[in-house]
Amino acid sequence: MLNICIFVQAQIDKKNIKILSHYQKDMKKPSFITILFISIFGIVSTFLTSCSNKSSDTIRIGILDGPSAVSFIQLIDYSPIIGGKNVEIIIKSEPLQIQALMMQGELDFAILPTIMAANLYNKGLKYRMVACPIWGTLYLMTNLPIQHIENLKGQTIAIFGQGATSDILLRRMIKEKVILNTKIDYSFASNNEIAQALLFKKVKLAVVSEPLVSKLLAQDSSIHIIEKLDCKKSIYNSDKDIFVQTAFLVSQRFTEDYPELVQQVCQSYSNSCNFISEQPEKAAKLMVKHKLATNIESARRSIPFCNIRYVGAFALENEVNRYLDIFYEYNPKSIGGKIPNNDFIFQTY
Repeated sequence: MLNICIFVQAQIDKKNIKILSHYQKDMKKPSFITILFISIFGIVSTFLTSCSNKSSDTIRIGILDGPSAVSFIQLIDYSPIIGGKNVEIIIKSEPLQIQALMMQGELDFAILPTIMAANLYNKGLKYRMVACPIWGTLYLMTNLPIQHIENLKGQTIAIFGQGATSDILLRRMIKEKVILNTKIDYSFASNNEIAQALLFKKVKLAVVSEPLVSKLLAQDSSIHIIEKLDCKKSIYNSDKDIFVQTAFLVSQRFTEDYPELVQQVCQSYSNSCNFISEQPEKAAKLMVKHKLATNIESARRSIPFCNIRYVGAFALENEVNRYLDIFYEYNPKSIGGKIPNNDFIFQTY
């Protein structure tokens, strides 16, 4: 984008003086061409202004609505200044919206599902993982009197996103628990649609992500959780939850231009995550204040289901690789065809 801006500016610098002087004597009676030129010039000027509006005085962080936004609640509330730079937090409802901003070079930091982050990294988008803040927000829920996984034989489970995190982990669970004749329904367009279908008894079983989990539990007492989707694997001779579901990412450009600020941003974010677990009552009030929840009770209920725990990626290399290996085994394309190289993990210390 910067190169385009420079090129367009150069062409205008070469020609605009001649063009303007040529039409200046006709300005009392503007011709069609004159008006057309002025219009085009205005559009190009707007474009160039937008090119120069990327302020180096602002750190831009793109995050997702839901648990990720909750984890940032302290930063959202007091808008910190880090290293003399303002912090702008951009909240989007879909990962693809965050991806688009990353591809345009609009974000310094971003949050995405870890498998999506690995996929983009393998395809050449240089954002590296600095932490995992969210440790699993997917729950298998039902409005039937079913209490155990073993009772799912012959049932149909609604899910959003074929090949996505929830789909692959559900299929892995069905295989490991040997649940026979189970079908997966991919006909719903969003997690919200699935939650509504479960609420109005259009489906009996569904995988739902927080914050909709706590909302469903509050709305209908017949709806309950059968099991949280996890992805435990044997690490260091013990079963360990490696559900590094969400990646906090930093652009390579930012690490090169402002290496000293990366750790400061991470520390501020880590403090916000700790604030959620250490002061849930205050956090719940801020969630309501910033419209991440409708009332204090629903906000308080939601926090445990968000599973917020900031851990630096440098301490999670084995967990990240084991986690991504699950998706590689089921669908290599979901992570870009390979496990990312070690450079995917950014060492902040």
